[in-house]
Parts: sequence; C-alpha cells; structure tokens
Amino acid sequence: MTEQDYERLLQIETAKPQQGFPASAEYHRYEPTPYEALDLLRDAYPLAATDTVVDFGSGKGRLPFYLAYTFRVRAIGIEMDGGFHEAALENWMNYAKKHRTRGSVQLVRGYAEQFEVPAEANRFYFFNPFSVNVFRQVVANIIDSVERTPRPVDLILYYPADEYLHFLNDETPFRYVQDVRLPLKNLHERFLIYRFDMMESSW
Repeated sequence: MTEQDYERLLQIETAKPQQGFPASAEYHRYEPTPYEALDLLRDAYPLAATDTVVDFGSGKGRLPFYLAYTFRVRAIGIEMDGGFHEAALENWMNYAKKHRTRGSVQLVRGYAEQFEVPAEANRFYFFNPFSVNVFRQVVANIIDSVERTPRPVDLILYYPADEYLHFLNDETPFRYVQDVRLPLKNLHERFLIYRFDMMESSW
C-alpha cells in the first residue's frame, strides 16, 4: 500500500516531516519511518500480541499506530515536542474511533532519558531520534530495567547512526542478531536488531 493508503487505513496523519530544527541540540529532527520500510520489518521481524514496544522520538505516532494495528501489541510513544505530542493525541482519537480493539497505544510527552522503562517493555525502537549521549542514558535505563526484571529485550534501529553502533558493540551487553535491508537502497537504509538476554550474557 502507498503512504496515503496507510494513513487512510489507520485514520492518522503523520506524513509531513518536521520543519526547522528541535529546540534541543541533543534531539534530532522528526521524520517518520516510511511505511514501505515498516512492511519489510513486519515480514522479517514479526511481533507477538504480548510484546510491549517503546518508540523513542515517536513524533505524530506512526510507528505505535502501525504496530498496534498490525500485531495488536501495546505500543508506547515517547515524544518531547509538544506540537507533535498534540498531533499524536489527535491521531489517537481518530484511530480509536475505528480500531480501538486493535492493540493499545499510549502516548507520553517527555524526554527519553527521563522515561521510566516499564517492567513489561521488551522492544525499543530508534530512528536516530537524539544524540549518542542521550542514547547512552536511554540504553542504561533499559539495562537497569532488565536487571530489576530479567527478560530478553531487543533494540530496533532504523537507519542506525555509526555512533550508536560503536557504543552498542563496544560498551554494552547487547549483541547483533538481525539485519533487515531495504531493496535497492543505500547500505545505511536498513533495520538492525540488537538483543540483551541475561540468561545468555556474562554482563
């Protein structure tokens, strides 16, 4: 389906990327993940209805709504920008009119590094939403949550920044498990999946 087809199906409006720049230099411009890419991820990396996905830098909510509709998961969007958060809430009202029973979407306004990771959250999505300094703190929060409530957790990175990958590979217990590439795209336009499972880690 086209971008417009998906927007009509989900009853949301998320297509326009951010104009200008965020107020904080640590946070990057909002740009939604293309539906074409999400379809490839859907086919290569299916989720279970018992999964809880956290989208850091969720903008207007495209990923949470897509995953809730597709897999009936619980999806949590974290967004620092008030305007995008309000747009996401409006999208939620429109989505719920038609698809209230398809998954669960929770929208939180706040800074990613201050978000308290729920004990049931086990999938975390990043489309380069902020600097590696913020990413370090977010990953540390995820690891702390896993140490309190042991469970396997995955990081899903779209178009991953080199700084993110160096940090994960060199300084964390997360290990690379899967690569989902977009056909006929550049080498950076891909999803990388990293996993931390305390039962398999010497961390």
